Amino acid sequence: MTTSAVLFDMDGVLVDSASLHVRAYEQVFRDAGIEFSMAARDAVREGKSRSEVIEVAVPEASNIIKQELFDAKPNAVAELLRTAGNVSMPGATRTVHTLAERGVAMGVVTNSSAPEIWLEAAGVLKHMSVLVIRNDVSSPKPSPEGYLLAAEQLGVQPAQCIAFEDSHDGWLAANRAGMRAVIVAALRPAWAETSIELLATMDSAAVLALCLPTPGKELA
Repeated sequence: MTTSAVLFDMDGVLVDSASLHVRAYEQVFRDAGIEFSMAARDAVREGKSRSEVIEVAVPEASNIIKQELFDAKPNAVAELLRTAGNVSMPGATRTVHTLAERGVAMGVVTNSSAPEIWLEAAGVLKHMSVLVIRNDVSSPKPSPEGYLLAAEQLGVQPAQCIAFEDSHDGWLAANRAGMRAVIVAALRPAWAETSIELLATMDSAAVLALCLPTPGKELA
């Protein structure tokens, strides 16, 4: 079936956010005089939510302290983004621009609750017709709810969408939604069976060939 829309996960697919998130947490915890543990760093890299990361970092802290840390994190991220330079994953920004030039509808489905600042920093926000965030769904990935909502908002059938993900939960979400799901990873994850499509990087020519495979549509 022809691809009518391309949907992206954000973290690890469009933007390289993990290291900057860790730096933001470190700053917030340092300002509060609290150590940011290795377990909490691992939780960030695993894509855990802000509340989950804080719970891992300070499980015994009062709700007031947890809330203060929670509230301070977005400002720390915004400050770091002002001087971070390029935050996009290799090839991601060019890929989005290339698809936009070809008139391909695009959207982002993410467990993040505030993706706009990241997508703007990567230079791709204006090309996204839909943004489905954590607050838009009752269940995050691996639930297919977010992907189904994105397809509905774009006015296309799930089977007409291709989704790019980098995690098992994300792949499950897209697959359960009835979409073609491609994992972006330099090495095949241990959980990914050989039948699962793999893309080493967000290379614009490779992505275009997947989305618009008709002869003559390849990127020059």
